Amino acid sequence: MTFFTCGKQPNLRHLFRVNSGVPIRDALEHASELLHCSKMLALDAAMDNSADRHAWAAHYLGEMAKAVVDDLANGVVEEGEGVGV
Repeated sequence: MTFFTCGKQPNLRHLFRVNSGVPIRDALEHASELLHCSKMLALDAAMDNSADRHAWAAHYLGEMAKAVVDDLANGVVEEGEGVGV
């Protein structure tokens, strides 16, 4: 699963990649930490009008956490399809 694109259309490139082979529990714990940091930064941004940098940081952390969860979901679906589930 890749996330965060850079460049301009039609030449967008993925900048980061979530590696395969990471245990599901470890990946979910990491996604949870990313979401916690994102939540705290979003709260700071909501409370302080001059904290727009916190909003962008929260956005990127949320995108990273989403990539982890999406990758896990895709892996579970592919694995399930392979065994006839």
